[in-house]
Amino acid sequence: MSRNNPAVGPPLDPGVSMLSARRRLALLLCAAPLALPAASTADDKADPKLLVEVQTGTLPIVIVAAHGGTEKIPGVPERMGVGVKQFATVRDVGTDKLAKAYAADVERQLGKKPWVVIAKYDRKFVDANRAADQAYEVKEAKAYYDAYHVPLVAALKAVKEKHGNGILLDVHGQGKYPDALLRGTQNGKSVVLLRQRHGFAAVNGKNSILGRFERGGNKVLPRADAGEKAKEETGYTGGFAVANYGSHTGYGIDAIQLEIGTNYRSADNLAKTARDLADATVAFHDAYLKK
Repeated sequence: MSRNNPAVGPPLDPGVSMLSARRRLALLLCAAPLALPAASTADDKADPKLLVEVQTGTLPIVIVAAHGGTEKIPGVPERMGVGVKQFATVRDVGTDKLAKAYAADVERQLGKKPWVVIAKYDRKFVDANRAADQAYEVKEAKAYYDAYHVPLVAALKAVKEKHGNGILLDVHGQGKYPDALLRGTQNGKSVVLLRQRHGFAAVNGKNSILGRFERGGNKVLPRADAGEKAKEETGYTGGFAVANYGSHTGYGIDAIQLEIGTNYRSADNLAKTARDLADATVAFHDAYLKK
């Protein structure tokens, strides 16, 4: 084409071309909807019931675990523990999984469901095995504490009404004796009705939960043959659940804290521990709870 062809205009100034491009880009950006972060709403907060696993049962057996959870609680800061006695935030690793497997094995053997309450939230935010005034530090946390204790109380009342008696088994973890299970009954206080009905053999005898677990090749402290006067390990005699819900209280349900050693909760041993606990619990049920 001829350089003098009138159809061809003069060459564009590069600066003008770039300016026009910038203007077009600016117009496009103005026309496009502006993407902003979604505003925070109440829906962002987890429903407290979603952070507690609850199973409605038909057996006179209640299995709970308060300290194995790993979930954060939205809008709730970690506890500082100012003025709280025996303050702790360390997780009982694996006790949530152990309690769930334990309950499933009991159901498999008996063909009926035990009651189950397991906290999914980390105890750094709420400690479900403490009295309310020591369990959380901000009002937003109360609903999560209640989401654990309301179904627990409902389970105990249902067991009492339907069966007349039952057993609460509070699963915890300890590292002082990694190859042992420590019994916690406040030295017999939380199983007072069980002892009155069946004697101390129901606590540590051959068909007791502790005695049967020991006979399965596991270590139990105090030992099953230690006798009624043997004291439970200091610091592991039973926490809030045992103290507040045992048969020495108005709930009328016997309660035992099961402090499971670290090695019994390891990935390699957890399934066996759950089976051995279930075997022991089924033997106890058949000997002392079955009607």
